[in-house]
Amino acid sequence: MPRYKHFWAALLIGSVLGGGMLGATAWAGPPTDAVKKSIDEVVGILEDPAWKKPEKKEERRKLLEQTIAQRFNFLEMSRRALGAEWNKRTPEEQKDFAASFQTLLASTYLGKIENYSGEKVQYLKEIVDGEYADVYTKIDNGKTAVDIVYKMEMASGDWRVYDVVVEGTGLVQNYREQFRRIIRKDSFAELTKQLREKAEHIKAAVPADADSARSR
Repeated sequence: MPRYKHFWAALLIGSVLGGGMLGATAWAGPPTDAVKKSIDEVVGILEDPAWKKPEKKEERRKLLEQTIAQRFNFLEMSRRALGAEWNKRTPEEQKDFAASFQTLLASTYLGKIENYSGEKVQYLKEIVDGEYADVYTKIDNGKTAVDIVYKMEMASGDWRVYDVVVEGTGLVQNYREQFRRIIRKDSFAELTKQLREKAEHIKAAVPADADSARSR
């Protein structure tokens, strides 16, 4: 599956910056507060000297993934990304697909946020409609600005992200189109196989990277 480097870069910059670089959010409600809480937690881990040691890389990644999973509803993202195909699959097939998709998303996310530097993010507004909300943000690096919208849903008593829209392009829609092409050309089994292989490759690469860092 092709990589959307600029799309992911904008998404991930918008998802890590916090602290004193944030714009005013006095008007913000629970959805914005939820996004900011997770951002602050991620930044805290990234800026903690104890977690910057090479030998801590694998452990830090696991902690970051746990933090991200608390805010991102990966199961819902999987369901929406698969579209109508989701209801055709057995519970076991859904579980297998969602697990691999979560590994792909989380690991791609982590690979980018570990290299963040200095961009500023502003929380612009939020729109709440019952159990759904859109949190509007803008990322500015001093030269260009990127609009990012976090689409959220109240789930299990908390606001969780089920999609992210960067400059009008949605993450879920992006993947849905890729998945649809693969299923149409090959099969759902082939899509699941590709996701599983990519997820396994990602999982295997993290400890290797940590070992490499220790050997330098």
